[in-house]
This record gives sequence, structure tokens and C-alpha cells, in this order.
Amino acid sequence: MTDASPSAAPLPTAPWLERWLWRCRRWWAPANFALGVGSFFLINRQEVMGLWLAGFLVVGWLMILAEGTLGQWLGRLRPQWASASPWLLRFVTQGIHQETFFFSLPFLLHTTTWASAQALFTVAVGLAALASCWDPVYHRQMTGRPAMFLAYHALSVYVATLILLPTFVHLTTTETLAWAALAVAVLAVPSLAQLAQQRKLRHWFASFAGAAGLGVLAWLYGPWVPPVTLWINQGVISQQVDEAARTPGTNLREISSADLSARGLYAYSAIRAPRGLREQVFHRWTHEGKEVDRIPLHIEGGRDQGYRAWTRKTGFPADSRGDWKVQVITDGGQLIGEMRFRVK
Repeated sequence: MTDASPSAAPLPTAPWLERWLWRCRRWWAPANFALGVGSFFLINRQEVMGLWLAGFLVVGWLMILAEGTLGQWLGRLRPQWASASPWLLRFVTQGIHQETFFFSLPFLLHTTTWASAQALFTVAVGLAALASCWDPVYHRQMTGRPAMFLAYHALSVYVATLILLPTFVHLTTTETLAWAALAVAVLAVPSLAQLAQQRKLRHWFASFAGAAGLGVLAWLYGPWVPPVTLWINQGVISQQVDEAARTPGTNLREISSADLSARGLYAYSAIRAPRGLREQVFHRWTHEGKEVDRIPLHIEGGRDQGYRAWTRKTGFPADSRGDWKVQVITDGGQLIGEMRFRVK
């Protein structure tokens, strides 16, 4: 973490807490990154400590929401803190942004299908995480520009909701996307009202309309977002499955059209869901980029191996040559993973 801009520096009369935070500022970003990585592995292993670490993120977001009230409370508690508390709150906000993005990155990196639009979302979160650690960018380019900071803050709200709701409330990915879009809309209202600078009725109307627009965009682009608590442990295209053992046959990368017509194909997937799989999942068969079938999966459990399921397809187009994909998707359209094969 580089030196902060002059406007972000603590005052000489800052209390001991602010002086201590200022001296330790370079360690916050690595510490938040370590907490994020640790939380991912702990939650993946069903460890309670992972939930405690995620709980710290919830507390941090409550502090951001109560930023104005908290500043007044600090001023009343210690009058000498009144002039220094704005810096402290900015510092806390920056730390919570770091924690949010670094907490989410391990989940996103592990669940992103990189040959899809999900890569754009994950790269955007990675850049936001870097920006939160580079003080000249964060304090001058972000907080110094209200419109840009609104977009940055909306992204952090969206990401925090995507991670925390499945972790604590065990919602499905589709329900989580809906709540995340709603959270963006609700929390954007105060920020948009500040951008308007005036409190006339038309400005409040514009603020609510702008917030609703952000929420709608967050919902429409939901399929671009990786399902942060679901990923593929194993994906196989084969011509046989041992149903008793629930194991697939040899993985095929290429098959002749004659064999395809004679025996069809199985698509086998083992879906890892550390917080449980509570939604309908589909195999989406596509040929040269066009969907030709969507088959619901019958899920069979097995926590270590993932939730194992397969579908069989026997009806193929007359000309089935070319590139095929079997995408594993949620009922909300989020891509969990995919398997590819070619018909020659």
C-alpha cells in the first residue's frame, strides 16, 4: 500500500488509534487478502471459523451504512476526536472495500469459467481490489470523484451480497442475484442524492430512478457473474456411466458422427457446493454456439466427490459435425462449468 494523498493523512492531533492505524496501513491489504483466502478454504471445508471471518465483513458493512451516525457518536464520545474522525471513517471504509474484494476474489477465481463473459466480471473485481490498495488511485481517482466512487461502491455492495447471502442465509444463486441487485438499488439512493446536491423533489425522484436503473442492470447482467458457491469438481463426456458406482467412463474429446448416432452420449458432472446445493441445475447442450437441448439434472449426493449427476442425449441433428459444449447452468442462467467435444 503506497503513501496516502495529503487529504487522507491523519491530523497531528489524531488519537492513538488513528496513529496506530496509520503506522500499520501497509499491512492491511495483505492481511485482508490472507483473511479472504483463509475464509474460502475454511468455508469449503465446512469450518465454523470461515463463517466468523465472513461475519467480520458483515460488521464492517454495518459500519459503512452508519458512517454519518458513527462520526457524530465519536465526536460526542471524545470531543478531541471530532476533527479526526472523518479520516478514521475514510480509513475504515477503504479497509472494508479491501476486505470485501479480497474476500470475494478466491471464490470468483475458483468458480469463473474463463472462456465466458464471467471473466470480465472477475477481472473487474480484481482491478477494484488493486485500486483499494493504491492510495493515490483510491483517494484521488475514486473518493475524489463522486460518480466514479458510486460505481465503485455499488460494485463492492454487489460482491459482498453475492458472497454473504449464500454463506449465511443459504439462498440459491438466483435468489442471491435478486437480493444483490436490490441491495445495489437501495444503497445507491443516498449516494445519488448526494450527487444531486439539492433536496428538491425532482432530485430525489432522479435519485430513486437512477438507483432503480443500477439495480435493473445488476439483475440483467447476472448471468455474467460466477456462482460463487458452486463449481465443477469433475466434468466428463462419455458413452457410458456406471450408474451403480455413479462414475463415468472414458472422457471423450472427439467422436465420429456414426458412433454418436449409434450410442449417443452421457454428460457427467460432479458439482461442488460447500454450503449445499438447493436449486435446479441443467445441462445445456449447444452445437456451434446454438442451444439444441436443455435437460434438468437429477442430483445424487456425495460431499467429497461433489453432487454427482448425468444426462444422456441420443437425439442429434442430421449434420452434427462441429464443436459441441455441454454447459452446467443454474435456473437463473449462471454458468457453473462446461465440457467440450468435437464431432468429426
